[in-house]
Amino acid sequence: MVEQSEVAELRRWDYHDLMLHRVHEILLVASPYDAYILEEDGRLTEQILSEYLGMNLSYAPRVWRAASASEALDMLSHQHYDVIITLLRITDMDPNAFGRHVKQSHPGIPVILLVYDVTEISHIRDHLQPEAIDRIFVWSGNANVFPVIIKYIEDRQNVARDIQRGDVRAIIIVEDNPRYYSIILPLVYAEILYHTRALVDRSLNDAHRLLRLRARPKILLATDYEEAQKYVEICGENLLGIISDVRFPREGKKDPDAGYRLIQWIREREPLMPILFQSSNLNLKATADELKTTFLYKHSKTLIHDLRTFIKENFGFGDFVFRTEEGKEVARATTFHEMEKLLLSVADESIVYHATRNHFSNWLAARGEFPIASQVRPIQISDFPDVQTLR
Repeated sequence: MVEQSEVAELRRWDYHDLMLHRVHEILLVASPYDAYILEEDGRLTEQILSEYLGMNLSYAPRVWRAASASEALDMLSHQHYDVIITLLRITDMDPNAFGRHVKQSHPGIPVILLVYDVTEISHIRDHLQPEAIDRIFVWSGNANVFPVIIKYIEDRQNVARDIQRGDVRAIIIVEDNPRYYSIILPLVYAEILYHTRALVDRSLNDAHRLLRLRARPKILLATDYEEAQKYVEICGENLLGIISDVRFPREGKKDPDAGYRLIQWIREREPLMPILFQSSNLNLKATADELKTTFLYKHSKTLIHDLRTFIKENFGFGDFVFRTEEGKEVARATTFHEMEKLLLSVADESIVYHATRNHFSNWLAARGEFPIASQVRPIQISDFPDVQTLR
């Protein structure tokens, strides 16, 4: 086990070193009419600020607006922007052409296409060029899509460095439907931020609590099989779990079995990785059971509740519930002190069950104890002559 002196040493790392890449300046390219629609309930910057405060985030970026593609390109030549969000109907250039111009002169700036509804997606999706447009999001009248776009970009840019520097954890969402991921991502972000904030040590001051939020799990969106594989390899042992659709592109073509193939590939690497298998086809629940995953029906009336339950129970945010192999609860720990006491008295069977599934590691990581969590994770019961040695 880790000695107290080692624990103190492991805790000496700087939260300031996380989240190096931040979105501070947004360029919104929208016609006057579209800009009016977006801002009809108030200034867009104020809407975004309100959403940030609601999600307990510490800052909100500024939004600059260009009424046309040519005006946007001119503004880019005079000022730096961290992300460009363009709507579909810009007067002097189609989104593909605009995106290509941006990538040629500023290759590092993400270009996001924002659309109003699914009819626009079906009309343009097959014609969009990935080298011009990084991702499509759907505006449904709620400003929460803007923080999600910003966090999507920041997490994608920071994940590799923050895993290496700060040992942070990550969650991968595999979904290629813009309408659906524009709905589910705000739910996941809000839930992760809620639990992360709730677990931050109440003895810390406000400034330190905000810094600790930088260590929240990264949420990575993959829209095809290859991108999901890339993220799994980047995250390695720091991957908390997967939320995956069933049908999405693989090798450039829509594959109805892509989710099944992906989960099989992950199971070969991590047999006990928490996976939520989501689909609009109820008949696939049997497939989810076969793959030893949790099934989420996309059209369920309890979708939000089921998603929250999965996150809380599988990513280490709730109480640590000691269970038997059959799932029977035998004890529950809310604090580190309670955990320490229960580890001395809980049956060996329960210790083995949780240790072989990385439950201890995930519970510690959710509370910001990354160095200790990483030391606990590789410990396997088979490495010890008996469980008492592990205790």
